[in-house]
Amino acid sequence: MRNLLTFLSIPALCLTLAADAQTKTAAPLSLIHRYQLPASINGHFDHFAVDAAGKRVFGTAVEAKTLVVFDLNKGEMTRAVRGIEEPRGVVYRPDVSRLYVSDGEGAVHIFDSNTFQPLKTLKVLVDADPVAYDPATKHLFVVNGGEKAKHTYSDITVFDTTTEAQIGDIRHDGIETEGMAVEKGGPRLFANNRDKNEIDVFDRVKLTSLATWPVTAKKNTVMALDEATHRMFVACHEGQLVVMDLNSGKELQTLPIGGGADDISFDPATKRIYVSGGAGKGAIDVYLEKDADHYEALGRVSTAPGAATGRLIPELGEYVTFVPAQGARRAEVLVFAVK
Repeated sequence: MRNLLTFLSIPALCLTLAADAQTKTAAPLSLIHRYQLPASINGHFDHFAVDAAGKRVFGTAVEAKTLVVFDLNKGEMTRAVRGIEEPRGVVYRPDVSRLYVSDGEGAVHIFDSNTFQPLKTLKVLVDADPVAYDPATKHLFVVNGGEKAKHTYSDITVFDTTTEAQIGDIRHDGIETEGMAVEKGGPRLFANNRDKNEIDVFDRVKLTSLATWPVTAKKNTVMALDEATHRMFVACHEGQLVVMDLNSGKELQTLPIGGGADDISFDPATKRIYVSGGAGKGAIDVYLEKDADHYEALGRVSTAPGAATGRLIPELGEYVTFVPAQGARRAEVLVFAVK
């Protein structure tokens, strides 16, 4: 009888082991929706903002000069907001129903997020691009100036979004500044100074420089923070994710990712890092932060050529990316379920 039970248990054990292996190798994201955008939405996309409660995303279609309002419930673009010459970055403030859109022509446009009526335009220098928002102070940080302004420096202009007034500028050396990050547990603002291949660290209250941290990998573009483990994750355009000490700026290790990285998300609940890049066929790289010094690659998920910007929406358990139009193929919104 014992031999018979052992024989009968072998298939069950094999099935269990196979299921475990499949679970371990399953992709961290699975494509659940592919939505087409209208033919009028051409060119590439820059960054976008999320309204998780309303299940909307606001994407900047640069060449189309349009802020795309996409309803994830309906699976369609419900509004094309015009009047922006070169839409780049966007911040959504739900408590006052406002959208703040940086315009590369030298402005920040404020819109009502329900009616999409223009409310105010704030002036900055040309090449206004990356934005960052501090929810504690309600301050908005906008990169502008640099190469297109024919300066050897760039500005990070600071606005109070409650009074809609400019507070000041942070001026720093370098003609190309990319993605920024705001520290929640302290006063620091971090910026990718891609021209100088470094991270510039500022006091966002005093608007002063604190430090510069060199980055070995080239074209550092976007970053995310894990303040619990004192780590910064810097995604570089040429295929590297650099892990840095958030206190000292020391480089600790480099992880491989796809090329053309232009967006990064970190989920503190699951300790996952998501990096989207548009080079080649386009991909999202997902890593698990097992602890401060150990990282596991969970997989590289294919998207589409040019799909450089993406955003994790943890409230919905989804990851969204915008795909630019190519040839006869229309622009798309891809929605992935997080596994």
